[in-house]
Amino acid sequence: MFQDGLKEKRLEIMKFLLDANIPYSAKEVFSGHKVVHVRDLGLEQATDEKIISWAEKNQAALVSRDFDFANILNFPSAKYYGIIILRLPHFYIAREIKRVLNSFLKKVDMQEIHGSTIIVEEGRYRVRK
Repeated sequence: MFQDGLKEKRLEIMKFLLDANIPYSAKEVFSGHKVVHVRDLGLEQATDEKIISWAEKNQAALVSRDFDFANILNFPSAKYYGIIILRLPHFYIAREIKRVLNSFLKKVDMQEIHGSTIIVEEGRYRVRK
């Protein structure tokens, strides 16, 4: 434990795939990790199934604002490396989205992401296994 009460987080480099509904500039928030945007892969118009399939094959956690990925019947958490859904107001611009992502990444233990669906909201997040 650190003196300020925060848990010591294990340093782990992860791979993240940002969906088309995540600003391209959000890549900068993931410093120290491998991050790719669907635009880098030519998947910006791809179906949800193609996007999650790429993430699965490449052991990447998907970051999206698309709540279809939160449906654990269609996308069971245990099958994927991790699914992170941002539940934010539709009017949030890139700066606000990056702020929320940055705050989340500072709080989360990377081990929580593996095999989980995580709903990220302003100031908090929920983990579903």
